[in-house]
Amino acid sequence: MAIKINNYAVNQAEKGSVIYELDEQINSVCIILKGRVQAVNHGSKIILGSGNFLGVSDLLYKGRYLNTYIAYDDLTFYCFPIQQKDELGEIFASNKDYKGLMVASLTRQINELDKVYSALQLMADQLYNFIYRNYEVYLETGKRYGYPTTVIDSIQDMERYNSESIIDERKLAYYKECAKISLDVWKSFCTSGDGVTLYLVEEISELIDQLTTECMELSTYIYDIFSLLMNNTDSCLFKEFAALSISIEESGGYNNDILHIVDEIIDQINKTEKLYEEKVGRSIQVDRTRMEEIYYLLLSKNSSRKEQVENNFQYTQSELQQMSEDFKDSLKQIQLYCERDAEKAEELNQLVLNFINLKDKFSSDDKTRVLRRKIMQHYYELYERVFFKALNDKEVPKIIDLFLKYGFLDERLLSREQLKELYNLDEESTNNQEPCKVYNIKDWLINIYKGAKEPSKNEFDLDYTDMLRDRKRKAEITETQEKELLSNQREKVIYEINNMFRYNHRVVSGQISTFVPFLWGDNMFKDIKKLLVTAETVNRAINELLEVDYSVFHREVMYVNVEKGISKEYILKQVFPDIILMPTLGYNGVMWQEITGKRKSNEGRFVLPNFSDVNIKDILIKILGRFRWELCRSIQGSAWNNIKYRSLTSEYADYIQFFKKNRELSEEVKEKVKSQIQKGKGNYREIFVIDYEAWVKGEATGAIRLNRVAREMLATYCPFSKPIRDRVKMQPLFADAMERFTRNTLKKKKELDLRFRAIEKEGGEITEELMETYIFYRDL
Repeated sequence: MAIKINNYAVNQAEKGSVIYELDEQINSVCIILKGRVQAVNHGSKIILGSGNFLGVSDLLYKGRYLNTYIAYDDLTFYCFPIQQKDELGEIFASNKDYKGLMVASLTRQINELDKVYSALQLMADQLYNFIYRNYEVYLETGKRYGYPTTVIDSIQDMERYNSESIIDERKLAYYKECAKISLDVWKSFCTSGDGVTLYLVEEISELIDQLTTECMELSTYIYDIFSLLMNNTDSCLFKEFAALSISIEESGGYNNDILHIVDEIIDQINKTEKLYEEKVGRSIQVDRTRMEEIYYLLLSKNSSRKEQVENNFQYTQSELQQMSEDFKDSLKQIQLYCERDAEKAEELNQLVLNFINLKDKFSSDDKTRVLRRKIMQHYYELYERVFFKALNDKEVPKIIDLFLKYGFLDERLLSREQLKELYNLDEESTNNQEPCKVYNIKDWLINIYKGAKEPSKNEFDLDYTDMLRDRKRKAEITETQEKELLSNQREKVIYEINNMFRYNHRVVSGQISTFVPFLWGDNMFKDIKKLLVTAETVNRAINELLEVDYSVFHREVMYVNVEKGISKEYILKQVFPDIILMPTLGYNGVMWQEITGKRKSNEGRFVLPNFSDVNIKDILIKILGRFRWELCRSIQGSAWNNIKYRSLTSEYADYIQFFKKNRELSEEVKEKVKSQIQKGKGNYREIFVIDYEAWVKGEATGAIRLNRVAREMLATYCPFSKPIRDRVKMQPLFADAMERFTRNTLKKKKELDLRFRAIEKEGGEITEELMETYIFYRDL
């Protein structure tokens, strides 16, 4: 955080103090009287001494500070409250020498920045050449001597640095020479009017801005390709050469040339890291411990070398040992952790052992079905006990966390490789929580317990409050007990586990008859990390679908703002659902709730599997189709299928109910509709989902998948985004289908114009919420 600065005064700052911060709005500039300042941003680090101005070039071209300015020594400086370039004249008026000082200061900054720029250019070029040349050696060596090699896609896709901006090298050379001009000459040169000085200041500042941007681009490029030398993912140059060296030596071959290249890679890493820190002021993260362990394996005859090569050096020996210890007797650990009854624990042990010993784990015979049912009876009771125990523990054991998040139960159910992958799942991408908030089941239940979320509805469409009211009506509980249970967070979690969790856990698996609630390896045909569904995966798919059906999460809600003179209006609000991941491998998704509670403005809830080998986008398309239907039905209430009240559900239900009498449909089309009704098992919603899927996946690309009647309804109630509409309207079929949508949009805009005039006439104010609704229809 920057220090407090007094304007028009001499300020002092201790070494290490921040004078100005990067990207902070400019509110002053200053001149260094004594000491030095380090100017650092994401691409360069330079040192500025006494007589240099801070913030002048930033002022002219960004309006925000281009650097963070840090006192390199104990510092004395004078501050001017300048916020825009037109105010620079005030500085010049206070002391005529400041004009020459300012220009000289900027030329020195140019000179220092150019040193960084040149060093980064050279570094980028050398690093590219080093990686490319040695990668070619690696592939050629493997091919020549018959050793397996790995194609490293990131290196094959690597390109030489190519600047998007063009720096005027002649102008740069000119001002670098100007940096050699003495201060007295600059003072003398700039004694005339402010025009000469301001021209020079603006031109040099423009060049500083270009150099700074270019240094940022270069530093990002270097940072990215540096990881190709050494990283903790599957493939990098250091690990691949180490693996090749060990393979050659294990086969009795000569590997000294390869070892020499490994040494060169280490030297290149050290050299690049040092120069990057020196010129950019940031460190490049390198796992030195892992590098040293790999290098030790190269030089030793350690018996674990072969296993490490097979693992591509992903895990150290100590990490492998720790994993092995943590996984040992997992089921026993989990049951001991929650202090489960010994008899129940032993029964579950035996049931799991019986499952492990099944010759055919996919069998649907009576004996196996009974086994699965008994396991499920134990599982959710065990989950409940473990969850509440973990809530009160500051440090939850790794195995317990894997059980609560992913459904891991017993190490005997997964292969050694699967266990290692599960243990080391990278969850960084789960931080992406836009536009939808995505929860694993553990975090979701924690939110229920803390009161941040209310329990979901059960399979009979009763939420927690409705369920208690129903129990009181049946005289199962008293009114006092009902009030107590309404505020009992523990009971809310139990309700969620026994209803939403238990029901959807099985449904999203897609294996209703062979479902078991824990992870087991025989049904996983890909690496676990490739099967993992993350917040990033989900939100990327959601964003892609919003590029097609952009209004799927918009709904009309009532808006009141008495202070602004708005008594009652309807606005459009975009409400994104919560998405809950079930701890299982699955193929299905569930649109569990279109809204939460009774308010139409509340978010819905979707349920997805935590692991899946099918395209999440395809699962979400069906969910969004069901969401479209159920939200409309919920908003329309009892009129959902009443054709007098035009809506998606009423029109579509009428279309399906009377399709045989529809003169717009040919006999061939009627047969297709009949077949679709059978496929949807007569359920209006599921029949609609078939059309919605064809609309989003087919018709959005211009393919003809729907009949004329269905297309017009989808175009009206599930319109494509404007870019898609503009593209497909060239086809007459689509142009005709979108006519009603266009009329409705124009009508809505006219209605809003009239309402806005009425509000303003009555003394009200057009608020941001109202304008957002107007803009939505205006930009359609």
